[in-house]
Amino acid sequence: METTRYHGKRRAVQLLTLLLLALIPASGLFRIDLANAGFIVLGRPVWWSNFTLVAGLALVVATAPILTYMTIGTVWCGWACPQNLLSEWANNLTHKLLGKRASVDVSSELVVAASRNKLLNWTLLGLAFLVVSLLLALIPFMYFFSPAEMWSLAASPQGPGLARFMQRLYFFCAFLVFVDIAVVRYFWCDYACLYRMGQRMFKTRDALHVAYDETRAADCAKCNYCATACVTGIQPTHIQRYDSCINCGECVDACNRLHAKSGTTGLLHFELGEHEHAATWRERLRDVFSHFNWWVGAVFAAGLALTVWGVLTQPPADVIRPTAANQAALRLDALCRNACLPQFGSCKKGNVAGCMRADACQCQCKLDHAPASPQAAEWRACVRQESSSADAMDAHRGK
Repeated sequence: METTRYHGKRRAVQLLTLLLLALIPASGLFRIDLANAGFIVLGRPVWWSNFTLVAGLALVVATAPILTYMTIGTVWCGWACPQNLLSEWANNLTHKLLGKRASVDVSSELVVAASRNKLLNWTLLGLAFLVVSLLLALIPFMYFFSPAEMWSLAASPQGPGLARFMQRLYFFCAFLVFVDIAVVRYFWCDYACLYRMGQRMFKTRDALHVAYDETRAADCAKCNYCATACVTGIQPTHIQRYDSCINCGECVDACNRLHAKSGTTGLLHFELGEHEHAATWRERLRDVFSHFNWWVGAVFAAGLALTVWGVLTQPPADVIRPTAANQAALRLDALCRNACLPQFGSCKKGNVAGCMRADACQCQCKLDHAPASPQAAEWRACVRQESSSADAMDAHRGK
């Protein structure tokens, strides 16, 4: 008898979803091109001015959540949502380091086992959250920059302009992820997630849900084992339509494990529609589709068709790829920025003359490393102009 049907499968789907979220932009399958106001789909640019594409995407985004509410219920939340995966991981790690009933999130009071309330345990917990936050904060940037561009930005420490701004933005994103993992967790799902709010408006009992076999109520051990295993802390034997059940199946596994000792099946199971547990899947699907909102389905199908048509009919355009000369120029820029860090340090302190000397330093560095470059004359002029301007400003200040 299979007593754990869902836990391992669900965890595999959650991890696969998180991996796909990183691989989709990293592989070039999809990326957002803010500079040219468009998307990169399979290496092809698709502009936001493409009305067919934009209209189709709008229809898909508006109707796809409603379709899931009415069919698979809350399966996305329990089986794929990265927020739930991270919240569960953070809870499990917190329990291991701070006690079985430890709680440090904002939705409950601070509870820590006295025997685990040690600096070492808190340090390990914080370091684990920090490492995961630094890794996860990279994923949003992958949707705007290619791996090569991200590496170029990371290889320019203390550099001016875009690189410095993006580095600060990355650490800010990592900070937000850290706060989310450390203290927010399920609070986001219960009070801030728009997807969960939509579920409360459109979810019906015809969608996939956890059901309790009341005909075998006498077999229920009243052990509360299913409620203890519940991720969201509700009572699985009395789930209401408005409850925060995420269809994870942990309560089903818990009940099955308990009753397996007596050679019987558990009293909890997944169910589509309102048919009895003994109904066939064909009857359940028929029940669901009999209550299906075909207007919503038609709008979704139309939006999907418009999106595909918009991508396929996009006029071909050459994707700008860095040439060897451009790559060499980028390497020279990074080299000279690092060589002129002292001057840039003076510039950061509000010294305008220091900023001019930093520009002159970069131009001189490029001139030293590439004297035969077509830009050599421009760099010489830069050195003369910026140096003389800085000297004049220092002389004026000294009077």
